[in-house]
Amino acid sequence: MSKNLADTAATAATATGAGTSVILTCPDQLRWVHDAQWIWIVDPRTGTTHCLDGIEAAVWGWMMLGYSYPRLVALLGPLLNLERLEAQQHLNTLLQTWISAGLLERKA
Repeated sequence: MSKNLADTAATAATATGAGTSVILTCPDQLRWVHDAQWIWIVDPRTGTTHCLDGIEAAVWGWMMLGYSYPRLVALLGPLLNLERLEAQQHLNTLLQTWISAGLLERKA
């Protein structure tokens, strides 16, 4: 089981304003594992679990590999048949959803 998400630099326009660089990390208490078809994320303190599949699992996996925000956008575009700006919006929404769910947090 993997413990933490590798720090990932992101220029998530929806997170902190256009062009601002932020670091997103997985909170220390979370544990995650990549199963055959899904990624399971567990908070052992609360027993809360999240299951990622499809595009979400792909993005999480790429983040685990330390892919940069521009590279994530570049991979998402062709995968979802989206233009760059649409892929960026899709990624920003996904990252914001994970931040809201407590799966990612902004590192100071």
